[in-house]
Order: sequence, then C-alpha cells, then structure tokens
Amino acid sequence: MKHFALAFVLLSSAGMTQAAGPIYRCGGGTYSQVPCAGGTLVEAADPRTAAQRAEARRAAAAERKAAQALERERLAAQKSRPAIASLAPSTAASAPARDGGRATGKVKGKAKADGDFVAVEPGAKKKSSGRK
Repeated sequence: MKHFALAFVLLSSAGMTQAAGPIYRCGGGTYSQVPCAGGTLVEAADPRTAAQRAEARRAAAAERKAAQALERERLAAQKSRPAIASLAPSTAASAPARDGGRATGKVKGKAKADGDFVAVEPGAKKKSSGRK
C-alpha cells in the first residue's frame, strides 16, 4: 500500500510539472502564459530531485510541528502568569464622590453660541472697558 501511495504521489507530481506551460515576464511585476512584447521566458521548473522535494516537505512538517509546540508552550506560560496590574490607582466602589472641593482648571461661564474654540492666555487679565 505504501509503494502504491508513493508511486501515485510521484506520478501526479511529475504530471503537474509537465502540465505547466511556459511563463513569460512581461515587464514590471506582471507574468503571463502567453508571449508578450518585450517579455522574457522564465524557467519555472523545479530543479530539485524527488528525494530533495520529499526531504523539504519533511523538514517543513517538522518545523510546523515545532512551531505548534512552541505556541502551546507560550500560551501555557501566558495563562500561568497573572495579568499586569494597572498603573492607575484603583478606587473602591464605596468611595465617596468628589464634591469639587478642588479646582479643575475649567473656565466657568457660558460657552459661545457658535461653539468656536477661543484660546485664553493663562494668568492674563481681562481688558477694562474704561468705565468706573
């Protein structure tokens, strides 16, 4: 049964390389199966032997298996570590609400009706209207 499967894989892969037609590079990054003006023929056949291709597949499978093992290990390590604590101070649910005893730095007064932003220089005094 193994010999039959191996023969099937080898024959089907040989058929695939035969079925592939010529490939032309037509300039820039475009490729075509039909000749184009100024195009060059690209050698697309795999020069490796069947044994080399099989070894490459085995190596890729081994690397994939090792990567999956490393991922499982990383996920297990992340699961075992506690979450990073927040840097902000936490307040209890029963903490009293702030009464506004401290200035917030906001300018009190009515906002302009048009909603435009007006920059105010800190510490600048308002101009007097000339009346006393």
